[in-house]
Amino acid sequence: MRDWLFNVMHDLASRDELPEQYRALEHEAETNMTKRWTNAAIWKWCDLDGHPHDNTVSRHELFPIRAPLMALEHCISPFLESCDPNGDHRISLQEWGKCLGLEEDDLTARCAEITKPDEPERNDIEAAV
Repeated sequence: MRDWLFNVMHDLASRDELPEQYRALEHEAETNMTKRWTNAAIWKWCDLDGHPHDNTVSRHELFPIRAPLMALEHCISPFLESCDPNGDHRISLQEWGKCLGLEEDDLTARCAEITKPDEPERNDIEAAV
């Protein structure tokens, strides 16, 4: 899954579809192999932590990653369930990283510095469309 996340982030960047605030993460992952998986994990986790920005990803916020993979439901559901070992229906960055096989020391909550409060939230944009 962590390779897939990096490949998605890289492909979006190469097609100029990765939001500006995440481009530095992608560039750092490209130039520093030790950041490849951690930056991809941070990118997707910050992207999913939409509304509210509460430093956890709820089951509702997981829908954008789960819906396109419905054909793989037998794989993705158990994987996402394993990311919530305490069963509180919220995934912290540390739980997300552990689920992806990353060292906790490599993960830092960078969402606040990546997403600026004056930028419209993704859910607000989607609701307007």
